[in-house]
Amino acid sequence: MRTAILALLLAFAMQASLPLAAAAPSAPARAGAEVVSDFKYLVNNLSEDAIDVATSPLHVDAAGEIVTSPRFYLVVGGSAALWGGSFALDQTMKSHLRSMSSADADLLQNISYGGVGASVALLYGYGLYSGDARARRCALTAGEGAGIAALINIGIKAAFGRLRPSQTSSHTSFFHGGQSFVSGDATPMFALAAGVSEYYDNRWYVAAPIYSLALLDGFGRMGHNAHWFSDIAGAALLGVGTTELFIYLHRQHEADPNRFRIFAIAAPGPGPGTPIGGAPTGVAFAYSW
Repeated sequence: MRTAILALLLAFAMQASLPLAAAAPSAPARAGAEVVSDFKYLVNNLSEDAIDVATSPLHVDAAGEIVTSPRFYLVVGGSAALWGGSFALDQTMKSHLRSMSSADADLLQNISYGGVGASVALLYGYGLYSGDARARRCALTAGEGAGIAALINIGIKAAFGRLRPSQTSSHTSFFHGGQSFVSGDATPMFALAAGVSEYYDNRWYVAAPIYSLALLDGFGRMGHNAHWFSDIAGAALLGVGTTELFIYLHRQHEADPNRFRIFAIAAPGPGPGTPIGGAPTGVAFAYSW
């Protein structure tokens, strides 16, 4: 009996000497920490993207490698064929859509705004709920792509000056001070759609519906006689291309620990549900020379 009591007391003593396991954070606390982590991720990548753009002339050797890749010519050729085909269909699409009522055109645009916007919001919400950092980052990168593409679009409009279908009967009226090419409404929709599609690795059963929703906005704009079909195709190339570029750059940033950082990056915490465990608070500035 004395031996049993002694063994029991020894077990209690050993248990008491073990460090207490950290209590699992509550769902609101975890979600709040992930939002903070996402903010740091976005700020870091915005600054790094700006550096990439500013220093791009210093990386001509990398551009040479891209130019020699067969995939480069496939992408360029496919994009040129897409825009050229849409340009050839400008008058045909105008003749079929010019009778669309204003109410129907507005409905198509509202479906597009609501569908694409809700898809991105749901993707981010899913990332918060499940602790899936990649889902949240695809949504954030899509938002960045939409914003930057919209800014680039302003310069393209000024450079090409294409007249709208409501201003001319000719779809070749470039450099006349117009605002038709490319569509400023459709560009962000395609940029956002690209982020959702990328999360699912561009599987057809996701890519087809999300890009169709974005295209509805283009049809609505053509229904208002505000754009040619090639304006919408140009918007698709600009929006998708911008988001895809940022997704590529952000992957490069993550792979290089010596990149410029505004916020310090900590190693992920233990456990599949705690990708941001141990992340530091505050602001840090680091650069490896």
